[in-house]
Amino acid sequence: MSKRGLSVITIFLLSVFLLHQKGYGQFRQLPVPQSTLLKKESFPNQRVKQTQPQLPFWEDFSSGLISEERWESRGAVSSFTIGIDPPSLGVVFLDGVDENGNPYAQSRLENGEGDELVSLPIPLTDLSEAAAASLYISFFWQAGGKGEMPDENDGLGLYYLDREENWQEVWRQQGGEEVSQENFEQVVLSIPSEFHHENFRFKFAHSGRLSGPFDTWIIDYIFLNTGRDPEDTFTEDRALTRLPGSPFSPYQAIPHFEFDPELLSGTVDGEFKNLANRFRAMEYTIELRDAATGRMIAQPNLRTPFNPVPQALERRGFSSNMPESVDIMADNPFDLEVITSLSAGDGFLVEAITGQDTLYNTGVDFRVNDTSKVLIPFRDYYAYDNGSPDYAAGINQRGGMLALQYEALNPGYVSGVSINFTNFSQRGSAIELMVWDSLDNEPLYQKEVIIPPDTALTSFAYFPLDTNIMVQETFYVGFTQFSNEYIHVGLDKSGDTGDRVFYNVLGSWQQNEEVAGNLMIRPHLSPSPPVEVSDETATEMLLYPNPVQDRLYVSGEVDEMEVYDFQGRRIKIPREGDKNGEILNFTGIQKGMYLIKFTQGENAFTKRIIVK
Repeated sequence: MSKRGLSVITIFLLSVFLLHQKGYGQFRQLPVPQSTLLKKESFPNQRVKQTQPQLPFWEDFSSGLISEERWESRGAVSSFTIGIDPPSLGVVFLDGVDENGNPYAQSRLENGEGDELVSLPIPLTDLSEAAAASLYISFFWQAGGKGEMPDENDGLGLYYLDREENWQEVWRQQGGEEVSQENFEQVVLSIPSEFHHENFRFKFAHSGRLSGPFDTWIIDYIFLNTGRDPEDTFTEDRALTRLPGSPFSPYQAIPHFEFDPELLSGTVDGEFKNLANRFRAMEYTIELRDAATGRMIAQPNLRTPFNPVPQALERRGFSSNMPESVDIMADNPFDLEVITSLSAGDGFLVEAITGQDTLYNTGVDFRVNDTSKVLIPFRDYYAYDNGSPDYAAGINQRGGMLALQYEALNPGYVSGVSINFTNFSQRGSAIELMVWDSLDNEPLYQKEVIIPPDTALTSFAYFPLDTNIMVQETFYVGFTQFSNEYIHVGLDKSGDTGDRVFYNVLGSWQQNEEVAGNLMIRPHLSPSPPVEVSDETATEMLLYPNPVQDRLYVSGEVDEMEVYDFQGRRIKIPREGDKNGEILNFTGIQKGMYLIKFTQGENAFTKRIIVK
């Protein structure tokens, strides 16, 4: 994604738990509420022109940027992940929120023009008669992709700027059920002579509901040039269509001291599209390098031929097995760069062929989409996500819990938890941080923390643990929230570990089956206890059964016990003596979640219970 796109959530996928007093919590996807105020790092809309664009004009967004030498944009975002089967690596998408992530309108039903992608002026003067007659623009579009599907009232339009500097609509596509959410369609249009002037421009504009990202239009592979005709739908280009997969899948980050080559045997996955109308022999190379030094760590493939030979317009996935020996020095933190490249014979655009001579136009280089790379951090944390929030996920139930499952390669101590919070209006809100070894058991750790202020959506809020918590094999990290407002947690769509997300809104845990993506919650680990152990430790408490229906048994010595509901109100619960401790009688108490505060001398701590 672009720098802006990395920090922008213009298409905001929100997973919601809807809890009714007599119903069941639901897990589903919704667009961002219009009251949500997102801040984004963005490029200015008016870009400083480096050089005026010339014919031919070609853009496939494979750099991950909206080039300031070609475009002005309002709210448009480049992305490596939102398109489904794009023609090449990288796309741009438009919707109903601006460059700051705010809706263009506060009224939920207001319609109008939202995002725009506008070319800088392209001189179309002094064209020969043949060139003028053969001037065409082509592009690919997709409705929805991994974002919100446009309905029949939402549209994408293409406009040309005439000599009087008025925008004229020349093409329009409406959304609706009949439009595919997964297919890219190509359009080829002429540029009539009335638009052949010094300051010709074209723009793509979204129109529809402006109160949020309720509709998404994706654009890719734009080509404007002479010497074309309506049937000119092919290019001599072979393009990668997505970033390489992590060889340590599902992880995108691993603690360096946890790495063990014998425990990891993954593949590097990729995909390409042959955009030409003829077959082409091709090869691919996979490299793993130290990002800081460039040192080669492994080269699973070097110019390996594709077999069978790729056919015309073929899209093909491929994978490379990791070598048995991986030269990863994990003694210290470092970043691993995974690089995928094609050897496809691509080059500059052929402008003319005269006899044995070929004239190339160096302004169009089809090799730019033949290489892609990802960074795998080896530091002190596990992560499924790539650090770039494409969407968000959250719960809107007071007392609701969200947990993300991890598998530790080796036993270690959880030293902290990082969470990417994407809603700036929630800075300063409280949550209860939690760590579990099993969701059938009480948390190993729980503590109320405050979401800190921050300035960038791509940054993580880090919460250090003040207790030594050892985990091995399966463990979970997450939180409980104290309000019915959505807590927006980053969701990246570079992969899908949605089946490792669990939620609890009625006293029992459910596995996510609806929302796809990587939730951006990361556990930090340490090979040794991060907290110095004090000789004075609180007496171990035991509460059972939990969840409780009537009577809760409290085993252990305590000086005081106070019960609070999740609105922070202290409530009175009848207490009875027991030979092993005390009994709290919750008969007739409203179902839900409660906190019990215990005091042992100078120590105070809380336990969470569920009343069924």
